[in-house]
Amino acid sequence: MIPSRLTHLLAFVPFLLALGATAAHAGTEEDFDRGAAAHRMQDYKTAYKIWLALAEKGQVDAQYNIARMIQDGDGTAQNPAEAAKWFQKAAKQGDREARHYLGLMYLRGEGVAASETEADRLFALNRQQHHLHHNHELAEKWQRQLAQMNRDSRKQ
Repeated sequence: MIPSRLTHLLAFVPFLLALGATAAHAGTEEDFDRGAAAHRMQDYKTAYKIWLALAEKGQVDAQYNIARMIQDGDGTAQNPAEAAKWFQKAAKQGDREARHYLGLMYLRGEGVAASETEADRLFALNRQQHHLHHNHELAEKWQRQLAQMNRDSRKQ
């Protein structure tokens, strides 16, 4: 039997774990933003260094950004095979842009063996994800709101 003090202490473990995860996420977000700020200032080497550390930890947006930087040669040497590797990591996590660029690389045979089949598969995943997230009711609601705003502005 667990003593009552230990039981109370164990009750806080999930809270402490959640707090630690939140703090870690906040640090990741801050680091990502620092990388974005460096990139905007055209300090590509700093952005690359920050985002690479995050990408290696599995942060999907950093993986995509590293892939683009490697593809474009921003802050690092251009390397299509390495860019494809990072696009693949981001694509596996559901990043639509990464799948798009990776699909283009398969069509062109850039950094990967040319494969129309793989390109089609990646593009099909994007189409499927688009349809799953496409919300016609919300679009219609926005159109009605916009029409109402236009009518209201004409009355003034």
